[in-house]
Parts: sequence; C-alpha cells; structure tokens
Amino acid sequence: MDNLYRLAYVSSARHLFSKAELLALLIQARDKNARLGITGMLLYKDGNFMQLIEGEETAIHALFAAIAADPRHHESVVMVDEPITERLFENWSMGFYDLVDPALQALPGFSPFMNRPLDSQTFGDDPAGCMALFRLFRGER
Repeated sequence: MDNLYRLAYVSSARHLFSKAELLALLIQARDKNARLGITGMLLYKDGNFMQLIEGEETAIHALFAAIAADPRHHESVVMVDEPITERLFENWSMGFYDLVDPALQALPGFSPFMNRPLDSQTFGDDPAGCMALFRLFRGER
C-alpha cells in the first residue's frame, strides 16, 4: 500500500463509558476500519482514550478528523503522526483493551507503566512512551 501512515492520539470522553458503550464503539470502529483498510489499537482507561490507527494517509487523516469532531469526546491531542513502512497491527481492524479491567493485571508483561493516565499531560512530551504502550499489546491477540 502506498502512503502508509500511522497516527496516535489521546482524548477525553465527555462521560465515563459503560461496558456496553465501549462494545458498541468497538463494533462500529471495527466495521468502519475494515471497510477503509485501517488497522490499529484502542485503549480506554478512566474516561480517556488512546488510539493508534494505521493505513493509507488520506484515510487516516479523514478518520482522525471525524474522530476529533465526534461529540462523545473532546481534547483530542495527536501524539504520533508519521509515515511508516509496515503496520504494528496489520491483522487487527481494531484491537481493544480496557486498562481498568482487573483481568488485565494477570497478563504477562503487565506493569505499573499501564497505570499511567491516558492523557496529553502524561504522554504529551513522550510520543515514544505512547508507542511503547501500544507495542505491549501487539502480540496479545
């Protein structure tokens, strides 16, 4: 695929999402991303999202514009916006983890690093840390 691109951002939900709301969002994202050829990972914790999306550059930027305009969340801050040669999540239309799930603590590789808030204050000066968090989940599914 030409013009392969990666974008990662953090945003705050306007309200805490229930498990049902997260599931509905995930189903919608997986369907849309599959149609657009977009892959990635969505993390949720305490009303904050961190998402990484990969695909054709135009599709990635159009999707992020729609996400930023979505009334369910605000304060979208781009952490990583770069061309890439290969995807981290090539087989996932949208991987997902709720980082407050107690079962997550039993996963190999769980660390206090995952307890950091998913917000621009935590990751604003640390795009490498943002990418390190996504890489922790790359092989889990």
